[in-house]
Amino acid sequence: MARKYTYQTEVWHDGLNKYRVVKASNRRELQQKVNTLKAEWDEQWQRKVEKEMKKQHEMDSVAYALELSIQAEEEQQYFDELLVNHINIKPFDLNKLKDFSAYQEVKPEDEPLLEIPLEPQIGDNKYQIRPSLFSIFSKKKREEIEALNKRNFEQDHALWEKSIADLREANEEIQKMNRIKREQWEIRRDNFKAQQARKNKDIDDIINGFSQCKPKAVEAYITKLLENIDLPFNFKGAIEAEYDPDSKRIILDVFLPTINDLPRLKSVNYIKSRDEFKETYYSDSYVKSKYNDIIYQIVLIIFNHVFQISSQSSLINYIVLNGRIHTVDLSTGKKIKPCILTVNVGRKSFEELNLFALDPETWFRSVKGISAVSLAHITPVAPILEMSQKDKRFVEGYSVADRLDDSINLAAMDWQDFENLIREIFEKEFSINGGKVKITQASRDGGVDAIAFDPDPIRGGKIVIQAKRYTNVVSVSAVRDLYGTVVNEGATKGILVTTSGYGHDAYDFAKGKPLTLLTGAHLLHLLEKHGYSAKIDINEAKRILKNKK
Repeated sequence: MARKYTYQTEVWHDGLNKYRVVKASNRRELQQKVNTLKAEWDEQWQRKVEKEMKKQHEMDSVAYALELSIQAEEEQQYFDELLVNHINIKPFDLNKLKDFSAYQEVKPEDEPLLEIPLEPQIGDNKYQIRPSLFSIFSKKKREEIEALNKRNFEQDHALWEKSIADLREANEEIQKMNRIKREQWEIRRDNFKAQQARKNKDIDDIINGFSQCKPKAVEAYITKLLENIDLPFNFKGAIEAEYDPDSKRIILDVFLPTINDLPRLKSVNYIKSRDEFKETYYSDSYVKSKYNDIIYQIVLIIFNHVFQISSQSSLINYIVLNGRIHTVDLSTGKKIKPCILTVNVGRKSFEELNLFALDPETWFRSVKGISAVSLAHITPVAPILEMSQKDKRFVEGYSVADRLDDSINLAAMDWQDFENLIREIFEKEFSINGGKVKITQASRDGGVDAIAFDPDPIRGGKIVIQAKRYTNVVSVSAVRDLYGTVVNEGATKGILVTTSGYGHDAYDFAKGKPLTLLTGAHLLHLLEKHGYSAKIDINEAKRILKNKK
């Protein structure tokens, strides 16, 4: 006898696009069949989804590996075409470096004041409670209600007066904070605008000075030009220039990329069986050859930009380029900045070149450029011409620090000995990074006492040092004089060293300027840092100096 089904239902699965009618003799059996069927279909769907996901993952991985390989190939091609892309260059417009952007910080909104509640009035309904109909004819009841109204009013008014005092005090504080926030914002905005104006004025000064063949302006102009060349390596702060208007020659010390800056990736493959990427890299010999080619291309690019920018004015007829790198001496572990190539080229011979067809390294050898056969070996070479750092004011200094001990009062020291001590101690400080310090002729006129040359490409440069063996507070006028000297010398920074201290106005003037003010305490710390000891006793010095008069 055929089984009789009295219960049935329809089951769908959208993912698998399946449909079935399920039948059973009772509700429990029907639900079990439905659950079993759904579980079976869900399992099938999960397997299908996982298979599709795996397939998509593999396709994405293959595509990603191909994309990385193409990028690596394009990167190598880009390096091959560095020079070609910098032959026909656009005129350099220093004005484009000016900043006319608006101040971005939004002016702070005032915090709203706390609301002052209305003053209670005796005529308010709250204080107009009237006697009931039964007590209206009772004088005593009327007086009691009137007294109650008055008492309620007086209590509320007293509370209002107290709250008003607190609210007014709180609002005064809010107004004060609002004012401080506005003033601080205005200071930041004004500082931004002042800095922006200074930067734009500096650019105008460079442009005008360049047209007038002023050496410092020419050096700054060429430095800005090279810093803004579109190259994969950043020249910011890595260029020093010295221009001689008589010979129309500029010496460029340029910090070049190292071999470690080059990309080595050749291709990327996706290994399906291991679900991983396998990277292939160029051989060391290939990278070394590529590094040589890139460096010599960069040298030609620099020459091309500098000669083209000065072609109309004929300010520069010769370029000496010293290429340096930042690296580490493996024998000592110390940071060094060796010169790895040097070359001197004249405008006339350079303008005869066909930059589209020449081989950069072959050209470099033909113009008697000096470098190792493989630049990657970091073989230092002597520059053809170094920046002079010469000044007729420089004189030979003498040693003072070795004579110091705890009994020597720096504030009473002979002024010439003091200037030599400052030169000596700063020479030790700057020599850590390869810097030099020169002392100038003794003049006691408040001019330049010493000049430091810091070769650091970022924070270095020419630094003016003044020494003040004072027993009184150094006035703001001395700080102003130092700043004027920094500007006149074309220095990057000024340092004022004294045996005493500075007034508040001196520190205020130095704010935001490239000035460092060192007190007697700073000087003693510097001496201690380099293994020397001395003392500063202002009162004793005053007595000693008074007796010498």
